[in-house]
Amino acid sequence: MSWWFRMRERSAGVRIREVAGALAMLAIAAVLGACTAPTPTPRESRDAGVEWLVRNQNPDGSFGRFQSARVGEIYLDNLSSHRAFHVATSALCAWALVEPARSDPTAAATLDRALDWLAAAPLTARASGSTFYDVWAHTYLIELAAAVLADARLASRHDAFRTLAMREVLFSRQEQAADGGWGYYDFGAAFLNPTGNMSTSFNTAAMILALRAIERQGVEIPPAMIRDGIVSLKTARLPNGAFTYDTAPTPAPSATFNMVRGSSGRLQVCNLALHDEGEGVDTAQLRRGLEFLRDHHHYLEIGRGRPIPHEAYYQNSGYYYYFGHYYASQVALRLERDPTNEALTRWLAEALIRDQFRDGSWFDYPLYGYGHAYATGYAVLSMSSLIPLLEPRATASASP
Repeated sequence: MSWWFRMRERSAGVRIREVAGALAMLAIAAVLGACTAPTPTPRESRDAGVEWLVRNQNPDGSFGRFQSARVGEIYLDNLSSHRAFHVATSALCAWALVEPARSDPTAAATLDRALDWLAAAPLTARASGSTFYDVWAHTYLIELAAAVLADARLASRHDAFRTLAMREVLFSRQEQAADGGWGYYDFGAAFLNPTGNMSTSFNTAAMILALRAIERQGVEIPPAMIRDGIVSLKTARLPNGAFTYDTAPTPAPSATFNMVRGSSGRLQVCNLALHDEGEGVDTAQLRRGLEFLRDHHHYLEIGRGRPIPHEAYYQNSGYYYYFGHYYASQVALRLERDPTNEALTRWLAEALIRDQFRDGSWFDYPLYGYGHAYATGYAVLSMSSLIPLLEPRATASASP
């Protein structure tokens, strides 16, 4: 009997090894098939992202949801922060649809629903004296309004979005800190204007760019508003090309998150704002910043998708990822067309294409139910900027 059991065990072992070998071969075949699958072009990738936005728009026209699939989330303070995330995400996705809507009727219809929702949305306010994530909502509502006002096809919406932009500028002025910057925390204080102890360099730079965009559409900006923002931003600039996370009175330039490897996703927008303002960043420095992003990209990739912010090397966080890639695409637009810059542009597009999910979305950070929507909005905006650089002849032939 023992001999019979030993033979059964030996036979079973052979079968298990055979099955394991077959499964391994199937896995290898799947990997090889994935590797040989045709890589989407930047336009195809962008269009797949647009299709995802169309499919995932909420019935009311907004984007993103309050729900979270995990137990522990980022600090919220109160539900006003949810309102801020919701409006910011919706504005970002609507902004991303403006360019595709020129040639895609489905995208145009989706954009119309989003604009209806945003035009009717009440003012997004700070959660408390200490917490104001609404800075993101104000920044991207201003950027969206600028895109709407620049588009003759949307002339019927110009009056409403000009009024909206004026409201957002005034409220952003109230939330401008004593040091001239913007941020989303001011712990221990509850003043009408934040103290400036926790202004963040990247929020400040993004707001400066948004204010200039809407100013080009005829909306008046108080001169001191941008001037003070530049003063704040310049205090965060380090000699090695990085920018400190914030503009605290006692910054820590040697902290890992303030090194180039920890700030490559944030420094793109900072360089861009100072370059556009003529404040000491030339095109060579813009390109060097983009090279920083390429050379240290793996540190950002390690942080992408992690549920706990700043736990990756050099305290990188997932939410820097597509934010940084979008402003990197704007840096690429400002560089001369030469082989080195074209290689950087192509690398940036390829990085975005590689990270795209099969459903057409992108994702970098699990922020309640907004992660896929805001990341896809940033990525679609990035691709729309890169397509003319990578397909110049196709774009020219399609122009009227």
